[in-house]
Amino acid sequence: MSEVFESTKNYKPLFVAIDEAGVTQSLVLASIIKEGGGIKGAMSSRAVVTGGPLLKGGIVGPLIGAFDKLARSETLYAQIRNLRDVSQFRETFEEAGYAYEEHLNYVHDLSRPPAEIFSDFSDGRKKGIKKAESRGIREKVAEEKGDVDIFYEILSHTYKEARVPLADKSLFLAAWRILVPKGMARLVLALKGDEVLAARFYLTHRGIIHDWYAGASPKGKTDNASELLVWSTMRWGNANNYKLFDFGGAGKPGEHYGPGEFKRRFGGIRTAFGRFQKIYHPVRYLAGKKGYGILRRLG
Repeated sequence: MSEVFESTKNYKPLFVAIDEAGVTQSLVLASIIKEGGGIKGAMSSRAVVTGGPLLKGGIVGPLIGAFDKLARSETLYAQIRNLRDVSQFRETFEEAGYAYEEHLNYVHDLSRPPAEIFSDFSDGRKKGIKKAESRGIREKVAEEKGDVDIFYEILSHTYKEARVPLADKSLFLAAWRILVPKGMARLVLALKGDEVLAARFYLTHRGIIHDWYAGASPKGKTDNASELLVWSTMRWGNANNYKLFDFGGAGKPGEHYGPGEFKRRFGGIRTAFGRFQKIYHPVRYLAGKKGYGILRRLG
């Protein structure tokens, strides 16, 4: 992922590791993200750690201190998005100035028989998948770079409609070039005839499928193409000995969040490992947040 971030426009990897007696005990990889250059970049800069720190010996304090020292000089704030339970280190993070925020996710056990996995889905989700199948929608695993271009076109439409910023195409081209050949990523498209209706990019590593980025055309939403892709990927994971399907985030408790509702209807195990956030430059952070809100309203 560090190589991927290095190859992405407006991204930069920040990697910190703590060694003890020549052995790495803890490490963290962040992507420093900016929405362009100049003032816009400066007012939107953040360090995002997806998955949280990796800890072998439990050395957290020195890792956080070293990370903050570097992140503070280049970003307005840092956000650590946990994908596993790190509650035993919450006090350490809070003592370092991080605020904890509840955040939900859904995880599926893929070691079960497919019929048992399917039984977790809501009735509406089951009907949607059967509807997509009856309309001849099929999955295609991406085979060439041009498929990344198609994926990004659909993704751009989805993010524009939601009025949220989207990473540059170079992020996905780098993932295609670096991760896919290593078996660490998988791009799938939903087709009806020759028309691509939806697409999802997954990260696949150590028995876990991480739902990374996804998009669908208006017709794809009507025809339940995204639901079909999720189900076909779960079946693929089951057949290839993957243990878990991780939806990668479902919003805050009590918040109306469309993607979160989409994921909730697949059932699975609801988790709440939350996020840690630390604001390094409060005045600039608030100004940037206000500016982003205005731009989002203007579309």
